[in-house]
Amino acid sequence: MKKPDELEIIKIFQSKFGRKSKFSPEDVEIVEISDTKFIIKSDMLVQSTDVLPGMKVWQIARKSMVSCVSDFVCKGIRPKYATISLALPIVTKKTVQDLAKGFARASEEFGIRIIGGDVNSGKELVIGVSMFGTADKFPSRGGSKIGDIVITSGPFGYSSAGLGVVLHGYKGRSEFLKKCKENVMNPTPRFAFGLLAARYFSSSMDSSDGLSITLNDMSKQSGKKFVVKRLPTNLDVTEFTRLNKIDLFDMVFCGGEEFEIVATVSPKNLQKVIRLARKLNVPIFEIGHVTKGKGVVFYKDGRFKTIKRCGWIHLRS
Repeated sequence: MKKPDELEIIKIFQSKFGRKSKFSPEDVEIVEISDTKFIIKSDMLVQSTDVLPGMKVWQIARKSMVSCVSDFVCKGIRPKYATISLALPIVTKKTVQDLAKGFARASEEFGIRIIGGDVNSGKELVIGVSMFGTADKFPSRGGSKIGDIVITSGPFGYSSAGLGVVLHGYKGRSEFLKKCKENVMNPTPRFAFGLLAARYFSSSMDSSDGLSITLNDMSKQSGKKFVVKRLPTNLDVTEFTRLNKIDLFDMVFCGGEEFEIVATVSPKNLQKVIRLARKLNVPIFEIGHVTKGKGVVFYKDGRFKTIKRCGWIHLRS
């Protein structure tokens, strides 16, 4: 019998939890209590699937916070509070101090107050983070309109390259390899840009599971077709793929751990977003547009190529 993956598990849970649990997947969830809209996000970091060889303990702790922060800021929401649950395989004072160092760094970096959590023992390090904020509204994954421009908040490929360097020993120029390793060891979401620019997004999503997954989920939930005409990447990534005989298309669309914002913007708001990005030194990539239809395609030289859903899917990847 085939083992269920993350998406199938969610469907099973929703079928057992009743009609009101059948929500559309989002980066964050919204709960209204006494006329206040609370925004909630939970994320889990597991040592065997989310930690690279060579990562320091404080980097692991910080990354567990970054994963939640990225989901907030792609919606323009400022996270305010967090709780942290820990499963620790080996308890030493040094490990605890290093974990605290990483949590404290993220707390200060993103202005989040850590208010509690839980600690237990386990066979490997597991960090569960729940984050909380408030907002009246935010762009959904499914709000794109025909004619919107599809943008990303930065280039793709550096984190995928970093994973290849660390796990498979891929080669490249020393400065490039250093940049790629930094991207995967110390990922940084587009915090200030997301908080300011999301008001102009018709739809948006965090890209940490892979650009293809992000585009396909946004397309499906919008009920629109996304036409991509430009790869959101840089020349040094292209050179790296040639050197290591890697498919550039796969590296850009099927990698993960990028923590960029993918959004759709109406033409009338595009220049507002671009001006904000320039002020914050964020390299915006206009990669395509939204049209009638369904699915995600790459258009080049008069030909369309389907961009299939690929990237990181828990319990399948």
